Order: sequence, then C-alpha cells, then structure tokens
Amino acid sequence: MPFYEFDVTAPANTPASAPTQSVVRLQRGVITQWEVQVPRGVQGLTGAFVRRGDHQIVPSNPDGYIKGDDARISWDDHYLLDDEPLQLRLFVWNLDDSYPHTITFRINVLPLDQAEATLASPGLLARIGQYLGLGS
Repeated sequence: MPFYEFDVTAPANTPASAPTQSVVRLQRGVITQWEVQVPRGVQGLTGAFVRRGDHQIVPSNPDGYIKGDDARISWDDHYLLDDEPLQLRLFVWNLDDSYPHTITFRINVLPLDQAEATLASPGLLARIGQYLGLGS
C-alpha cells in the first residue's frame, strides 16, 4: 500500500486567510488512513486543512482546521480518489509572530485495483453463510 508523507511549512505571521499551500499528487486509489502531526511548541497557533479542488475534505467541516500542540491525529477513511485531479492541496497557516512551523501529513492509499478486489470479494460472514448454504 503506497504511503505518502508531506511536510508543509508556514512562515511566521501566515494568516488563515492566506495559508501556505502545497499541491501533492497521489496515485489512483482509496485513501484508507490519514495522519497529521503537529509539532511541540505550536501551542494552537498553527492550523491545517486539506482540499481536493475547491472542496475541503479534511476536516470535513469547511470552517474547521486541525490544530494542537505536540499532537498526532490519525483516522481511518475510505475516500475514493479515482478521477482527475489525483491531487490534494495541503494548507497550513501560522499565527506565531516569531517562528515558522511545519505540519506533517501522512496518507495511506490502497491502489484502485486492490480496493475493487476487496470490495468485490464476499466478507467473512457472507462466505460462512455461503458455506452453510444460507442465502445466495
């Protein structure tokens, strides 16, 4: 499963209205896991979000940001990435007036052919039911 890692650094005094942006290209597939790492010392002064096209996908609420201090935020997902653009825009802003801050984004992508095979194969309970002659 391809694993991507991207660092995005926002200089000091980078407002949320004009965040630093990094455009990253991923392979076609299903995003199965995300992780965003906020370093120690940020003290909630830096925020991050992800868009695909003009639509914010992380966090899901369009006015939300990932923030924290010495935080590693991770979650499972099932985000289909099967058509162009196969890219995401990673944004970071930084209200700290003295220091730049770097947010690390980590993304696991299940290739589309493997995802389709997984979805097409019956689950364990369905296989047991077929073995026992229950259902079709």
